[in-house]
Amino acid sequence: MVPNKFDELFQSKDTVYIFDVDGVLARIEYGEYNHYYYDDEAWGKNIYKMNYYEDYRAIKTMQNFLSDKDMKRVYVCTKVMNEEEFRQKSDFLEKNYHIQKEHMYLVYKNEDKLETIKQIQKEYPNLEEKYFVLIDDSVDVLNHVMENSKFSTVHNSSFLP
Repeated sequence: MVPNKFDELFQSKDTVYIFDVDGVLARIEYGEYNHYYYDDEAWGKNIYKMNYYEDYRAIKTMQNFLSDKDMKRVYVCTKVMNEEEFRQKSDFLEKNYHIQKEHMYLVYKNEDKLETIKQIQKEYPNLEEKYFVLIDDSVDVLNHVMENSKFSTVHNSSFLP
């Protein structure tokens, strides 16, 4: 096993962070005894009837992590079913993490997260790729980025005590 250098990235002022939302900055606690109680189609319809993110508490560990970061270098890339879900997530992120709305990106397919990171990279043309760090809870997403770029990938379990 190769020792990771996450601390090096996390301590660098150069690092640009790209966070997923569900399971990373927001808990997935929708069902009574399960993490989820809808299929995706039902979720997409019900998001118009109820604001699922309105009363969610932020994850303290992630708030603490971001407390000393330059928020100009913090972004979100989240998969959504529709624009209403993105609006609800954006309000939650602004309220609980003070992430700028213009730093929030939506995708409709997880594979598109890589393209979003490339888009963000254009704002920092001279920055080495390793300083773009995707923090996600999906191993499939992280593997796709790892296998198709030189961006850094961190699973959200790295933040667990």
